[in-house]
Amino acid sequence: MHTRRISTFLLGAWLGGSVMMAFLYVRSLEAASIVLNSPPAPVGEIVKKLGYDDTAQFVRHVSAEMIRRVTDSWEIAQILLAFALGGCLFLATQRRIFPLALCGLMLVLVSFQHFAVSPELAYRGRDMDFPPGSTSVGIITRVWALRQVYFGVEIVKLLAGGLLASYLFVFRTQRRARKEVHALKED
Repeated sequence: MHTRRISTFLLGAWLGGSVMMAFLYVRSLEAASIVLNSPPAPVGEIVKKLGYDDTAQFVRHVSAEMIRRVTDSWEIAQILLAFALGGCLFLATQRRIFPLALCGLMLVLVSFQHFAVSPELAYRGRDMDFPPGSTSVGIITRVWALRQVYFGVEIVKLLAGGLLASYLFVFRTQRRARKEVHALKED
């Protein structure tokens, strides 16, 4: 069975998805500006009727809400990936503790993000989307602090994933190493 390859694939999907989510987050921050600065004709009419400021707040809120929901779904997917990866690593690495510990660390980090940081970030973010929260220094400071914690945890998780990927690529299983030793002795 190729559980080591499956483990590597799952880890690659996890890390690739995390990088893609970071890209989507950054792009969502500028989505409102893109729509409002060069709107199509029908959107331009709506902006004129509602006013630029009200429309900008609404579009920013929709963009932020979309990224909140996608982030929540991705966090759940990461938890499922962590369990699948942990099972594969358990079967693939002769039950070595290091890869399992890294996978466990990644699971703990994503669980912390999902259950501790994200709910408060979503709650405070919704407060910040519209006045008076969008003008309150306390709420804005809290949201930025939560974002820093979230992205700090994300960086640590990506580093642990990179370390795990390096381990999977560099260290070979004992059976494969034995086959190579026997092949060298026969030559």
